[in-house]
Amino acid sequence: MKDYDLEIKVVKQKIADAHALLGQLETERKNYLTQLERRKAFLSSREILDILETKAGRVGSMATVKRWADQGYLGECIDERETFPLLTSKQGNKRFLFPRESVLTYLYKKGYLRPSYEVLDRVQLTRDSTCCWGIITSVERSDQHFTYQVQLDKTGEVLAVPEEELLIP
Repeated sequence: MKDYDLEIKVVKQKIADAHALLGQLETERKNYLTQLERRKAFLSSREILDILETKAGRVGSMATVKRWADQGYLGECIDERETFPLLTSKQGNKRFLFPRESVLTYLYKKGYLRPSYEVLDRVQLTRDSTCCWGIITSVERSDQHFTYQVQLDKTGEVLAVPEEELLIP
């Protein structure tokens, strides 16, 4: 004969344990996602070198990034492992991160992060599969990308256009 009371007690205990584990996992996932979102505000040395290579065509070295950091050009650095313990850590002894905006501002001032087009360049705008011509009146940097104010030739209308939608004739 089955001991129903004992089986019910065991199942209830399993449910309670699973519920506790579920709560713990949900809390850990929330903390992980929060750290992942906060991590986006920083750049590692490797990410800085990747930006240099893609945007300026310049191959840098870790020594260059370290020199910039030592001279204070990249802002206040933090240790990735201490600040973001839940994120998967990369190999290496020390993993320093630098504030993204400070790094990008420095690279922009140094000329390593520059727009593809200058003010008063005549460009072709490719929007909605139609071609329009215009003149660039201003350039604004947002993160690693540039947005251009383009005054259209035909209408005189001024549009904010991302770099990807422009062509030089």
